[in-house]
Amino acid sequence: MRSRRPLRAALLGAPVALVALVALPGAAAQAASGGLPADCAPIDITNETALDQSAAAADDVFAGRVDAAAPVTGSTRVGYGVTVERAWLGDVAQGQQAAVTIDWPAGAQPGVTQGASYLFFTTDTVDGIVADACGGAVLLPKGLTPKVASMLEKYLASVEPPPAPEPTPAPVSFHQPDDPLGDPPQIGRVVASGAAVSLIGVLGLLLVSRLGRRRS
Repeated sequence: MRSRRPLRAALLGAPVALVALVALPGAAAQAASGGLPADCAPIDITNETALDQSAAAADDVFAGRVDAAAPVTGSTRVGYGVTVERAWLGDVAQGQQAAVTIDWPAGAQPGVTQGASYLFFTTDTVDGIVADACGGAVLLPKGLTPKVASMLEKYLASVEPPPAPEPTPAPVSFHQPDDPLGDPPQIGRVVASGAAVSLIGVLGLLLVSRLGRRRS
């Protein structure tokens, strides 16, 4: 099982990543024109087998909207600020913002654009959340619509961890008294505290009433 601990540094809660991505929105569009390798075929989101294969090789699977983009200086990598809309696998959660990095081939036009929604298949590294340029970000043409969401819920159910089981309440046990014929137990042991106070109050009223009648 792959470790997911490096993921924490890739969340946009990290001030450096947040500043870099928000300061240069849309900068990825300035990359040189070109294309991905010919054998890099887009993943069909209606193909359950293809989604299962991609999810099996990923640490994180989530759908999100790209809100910002910025190239990484001195490399072909681009960092994307993504608002998570639905998560199936990994440490990211719905509503959270994550920084996803993609290393595009030299001369290729980045295939992820600001303002669009994608289904991400990513891995956790010491540098954060990384998506492969070929298949790591699958475009959702109309966004995460109810129809698409329902389809993905069905197809990706196998990779989503089951909910944590609720703790089983401890069984109630009863013990026989050591001396069944002995003195009756104290009132605090057989009556709940609130009920005991009420019962003591009633007994007090009866005692006062009897004393009043004797004086009269």
